[in-house]
Amino acid sequence: ARAFAPLTYPTAVRYDTRYLLDQTVTVPGFDIEFSGMGELPWPLFHDMVTKISYDIAEQAFSHYLIALDNGKPLTAIPAFPSRFFPQLGITVNVASGIERPGDLVGKRVGVLGFGYNPAAWLRGILERHHGVPVRDVVWVEDADDPFLKGLDYGRGNGFRVETLPGLSNQLFDGPQMRPVPALENGEIDALISPGGGAPTTERTRRLFRDGDGEIESFVRATGIFPINTLITLKKSVVDAHPELPAELLAAFRAAREHYHRELVKEGPGDHMGIGSGLLESLGLFPDHYSVTENRRSIDAIIDYCHDHGVISRRFGVEEIFALPG
Repeated sequence: ARAFAPLTYPTAVRYDTRYLLDQTVTVPGFDIEFSGMGELPWPLFHDMVTKISYDIAEQAFSHYLIALDNGKPLTAIPAFPSRFFPQLGITVNVASGIERPGDLVGKRVGVLGFGYNPAAWLRGILERHHGVPVRDVVWVEDADDPFLKGLDYGRGNGFRVETLPGLSNQLFDGPQMRPVPALENGEIDALISPGGGAPTTERTRRLFRDGDGEIESFVRATGIFPINTLITLKKSVVDAHPELPAELLAAFRAAREHYHRELVKEGPGDHMGIGSGLLESLGLFPDHYSVTENRRSIDAIIDYCHDHGVISRRFGVEEIFALPG
């Protein structure tokens, strides 16, 4: 058996990663030091695209593309532990007059960073699927840009961008989200948050009142199941152990099958904040880990980031993954 120094991999305990953490699934020939870090992976996002402190880590897709564009020595495998529909994460102030996506024009929309993954995805969806001229929206980003600070990335030509300090601190209470005073008091008209969005109050509501209907129309029109996160690896580790990406991807595929089996056994339920029955009816569940089966989603986020100036060039898919196919 091959014997290598332990590889560090801090991971959120959710979905399929739990089967790697509890050793139900192993990576043959590699000693991987898994460490659970609660339910959410995002506390490590900034570190992994700036200092690259770990050998393996989950990362938001647009953040990874920005890091690559900055020349960071990272690569990835086409394992996508978390997916989402960013449409579910946008909330609006009820006094803002925003009833439908087109009403965002001229309004102040809060984002945790211009390149922040939910914002990068949702801008593209609003523009391409809903026909919203996103350069006519005022994007109000957290001045601290906590997820991407230290990386040099653009805000595309023609975009109206302002800053507001402390937006993320208003939103996050530890791993939980809370109502955001800047949205509640009308300082911003709308807010893009991760997952299912910030909690609503009598002053705020979801932009898409019928979340399932929005998901269904979007998927039927595009075939895209947006990728939230992927698994990144330190380039030097892959150079030293070229067999690691294939072994790790095989382990993730096995873990995903365990997760799917458990979910099916429990009956229709919640999968990443979305009803598994709805996903199944749209052909999105079970999902698979490969470039080929996720090509539309991968191409979409690369396009959105490039079109909006977040990355300086349009990466080819073969440039961003350590494995073909």
